[in-house]
Amino acid sequence: MADDYELLKVGGLTSLVTNVNVSLWGNEVVLECIYDPTGDRSPYSLVFQDCRLITWEVHDEEEIQEPEADLIGFHLGEDAHRKAALIHTDIFEISILYGSFSVHKAENFNSGTADLETSILVSDVAAVV
Repeated sequence: MADDYELLKVGGLTSLVTNVNVSLWGNEVVLECIYDPTGDRSPYSLVFQDCRLITWEVHDEEEIQEPEADLIGFHLGEDAHRKAALIHTDIFEISILYGSFSVHKAENFNSGTADLETSILVSDVAAVV
């Protein structure tokens, strides 16, 4: 299974996950991330909507107090609830069966006038039935 990190189009450097928000009773999952943590620290969010199944595993309990998790692997899966996305970090792994996915990029998410750029991504992997 190939990693889909390059589909995010944030660049070739590493990213950190700084927060995971689950809202609308699990129907929406937002992972807040930082790209280039030792340089510009550019924020972006991975937004999964119309979620049907979320599986979460904490595999490093000693690190749960850390404010940031290293993004190790990102697999987009397939939208329309066909194949779950998989996000793997040094602290946790989350699998999300979702309807749609988008990436939101901004200079400052906390600003009411943040300039957001949204991209809808589709994996090129064909579904196997």
